[in-house]
Amino acid sequence: MTILALAPAARADEIVLDNASPGVQVSGPWVSTALTPGFDGADYLFRPGSGGDATVFWPFPSSSGGGRYEVYARWTSGPNRATNALYWIASEDGTVAVTRNQQSNGGAWQLLGSYPFTPGKSQGVTLSDRADGVVIADALRWVGPLNQSAPLPVTATPAPAATATAAPTPAPTPTPLPANAIWTVALVNSVQLHAGPDATSEVLANLPQFSYLQVLGYSGEWAYVYNPRAQGTAYAPSRLLGPSDAPPSWVTAPPPPSAGRVEQMGRTVGAARVAFYPVDDTFAYVSRLGHNQPIMVHDRVRGADGSTWYRVDQGYLAEGVIRLPSTPQRTFSGRWIDADLREPAMLVAYEGDTPVMSTLAVKGRIATETPTGVFSIGRRVEDETMDSSTLGVPADSPEGYHLEHVLYTQYFSTDGASIHYNYWSNNFGYSGSHGCLGVDLAASEFLWGWATYGTTVVIHS
Repeated sequence: MTILALAPAARADEIVLDNASPGVQVSGPWVSTALTPGFDGADYLFRPGSGGDATVFWPFPSSSGGGRYEVYARWTSGPNRATNALYWIASEDGTVAVTRNQQSNGGAWQLLGSYPFTPGKSQGVTLSDRADGVVIADALRWVGPLNQSAPLPVTATPAPAATATAAPTPAPTPTPLPANAIWTVALVNSVQLHAGPDATSEVLANLPQFSYLQVLGYSGEWAYVYNPRAQGTAYAPSRLLGPSDAPPSWVTAPPPPSAGRVEQMGRTVGAARVAFYPVDDTFAYVSRLGHNQPIMVHDRVRGADGSTWYRVDQGYLAEGVIRLPSTPQRTFSGRWIDADLREPAMLVAYEGDTPVMSTLAVKGRIATETPTGVFSIGRRVEDETMDSSTLGVPADSPEGYHLEHVLYTQYFSTDGASIHYNYWSNNFGYSGSHGCLGVDLAASEFLWGWATYGTTVVIHS
């Protein structure tokens, strides 16, 4: 139908930021994929709905002029998608929330509304994982600045109205401070950052004590602040903030350049702390990943002290908390398995020279080392009972064992060494078995369906 809408006489800018564009900030365990068509760029990110700790932030393009812009989002649709995907738009109007149903309208630009933006003020759009289904983070588009002086007839189907969740008390535009706005720190632990200057407005984050915040203005008893950890703006109770000197330069520094592309799946080692900037500082760490978690490593970067860090989807990880597959000395055709016993021991599944899965593995102890050499899978038992008495070692002796329901067991040596689910220990990467390679449930299930009789197993140190 034909409707009469206020539209710009000329659109000076039409800028698209993909999820992988420079400046886009990804926080939390989002996963990259290109499975469902309809996305912008090379891929999109997804994450099951959670508590709101994982976000993607698209900054207002600094190359654009100030003014009012239409903001559009894009996603891929599906029946498992969130019906209430939550976008926070930070602009000169304050911060408002807009929800969208990602089960429909995929593969096209969907309007989130029009807002006034000013370059250099850390404004933009944040997508939260607080939702009732899988959240898709693909791309944002800014169109404008809009000239609303002349109505323009257009033929279109109106986009669904935005569901905006504003603060109970309307958020006035904060009074800006001079360019050298003051820095403060959180005086107590778990200072809540809100979407509006009201305690009942949406909580965007909880900050640890002594976190840096830059005050941009005030609205009553609330400070309008820039949070460098999330590179976004919010409101905080001013009574919980104390004066501070300017933070170290890395707090507001741009991301460091790549020192080398990696683009490999690796595994975390120990309690891997994720930093928003590659520096060993308490304030820099924003989350923690458990031991032996799969992680996509994109780049190697240098920290300010020259140390090596890796850029991952969640931020940055220090070199010592990531295990990457080592280049095999020899490859085989088809599907084969490489086990590198150097600690932390890693098992990698290959198709030719391409790794398709990697995981840390429990290896044999000094007295019962995992055999090295080239083997092949000769026997497979989906639900095994392992008893050392079958090898002449009484089960009740110091070196004996009796283990039931050892899932996805694949034997590769004549003396009983195998790859299997290791449910009784999580010491993945280190010694602890009687010669077998023990992996977690997900890895053992994958290998059970991927490998078969005769699959080559190469073990080396």
